[in-house]
Amino acid sequence: MRDSSSSISLPRGVRDILPEEAERIYSVETTIIDVFHEQGFRRVITPLVEYVDVLSKGLDERLKERLFKFIDPFTGRVVAIRPDITPQIARMVATKMRTEGLPLKLYYNENIFRSVNSDDSSATEFFQIGAEYISEQARPEIDAQMITMAMEALKRLGIEDFRMDIGEIGFVKSVMRGVSVPAPVKKLIKDAIAKKDSGTLREIIKENKSAIGADTEGLLLTLTELYGDPSVIDTALESASREELKGHLLYVKEVVEIVSSKGFADKLTIDLGEVRGFTYYTGIIFECFCGRTGRAILSGGRYDNLMSAYGYDVKSTGFAFDVAGLVNILSREV
Repeated sequence: MRDSSSSISLPRGVRDILPEEAERIYSVETTIIDVFHEQGFRRVITPLVEYVDVLSKGLDERLKERLFKFIDPFTGRVVAIRPDITPQIARMVATKMRTEGLPLKLYYNENIFRSVNSDDSSATEFFQIGAEYISEQARPEIDAQMITMAMEALKRLGIEDFRMDIGEIGFVKSVMRGVSVPAPVKKLIKDAIAKKDSGTLREIIKENKSAIGADTEGLLLTLTELYGDPSVIDTALESASREELKGHLLYVKEVVEIVSSKGFADKLTIDLGEVRGFTYYTGIIFECFCGRTGRAILSGGRYDNLMSAYGYDVKSTGFAFDVAGLVNILSREV
């Protein structure tokens, strides 16, 4: 007799959510959304599928490799299931909300789909709640508001054991512009910085010394050490010779000061060598970790080139919560 359970199954990476867990998800969602509403954010809903060529304008390169794609039978164009909501909001704002005054404060509560490798057992469907702040200019006050809003939502959920890691990708990019080496070597440098591997970084610098000036050499090595409390920003300022570098550092310093003034000083960690989303983000970046979990339950930052990719030259910053991650953390604490 044939086992019916083997034929009645779900695709890899997706699952049913039963009533008890669904209630926990609803509780997390409503708590976060209440905080968004208090800050003046309005909900938008984006379509599940988009044309690949349109969606790709605003996608990080890594996400372009994780698309679920198929052919639209009506147009013959390639369509993808959304792997991220932010590019959809950028398209929506650029094409349908230009007549609305700035700033625009928008949020979403949607699921996304990302393909995985054959040896990866992680999910392909993710539940996200996120917020986007679109403005005429980038300002520290805006980034600080987004970070404090996220942290306030965590407090409302009853999560106390968390830390927010803050970096400034513009600072790293500015340092890297002083490195005149081939692209593969630049990648090795970024990888070493990401791993805080000063030994490997020293070897790479030694092998490419003629292409890396003395000032840049020192800054590169410093990037593996600029991690800790907010005082590392002052340490970086002492070694920054160019005004461009100082500008990025003073910006993140102001963001941190504002967030700290809201009562979150003890929750902050600064990482000026963070290279996550190097090609995507343009300024402040941040990730939140809870307890001993190694996976971020929130990530975001400033991506000022995103809106212009859709023809609207304004600035934007945002973040997204991993809803399932939050539910798991809260379930363990019960």
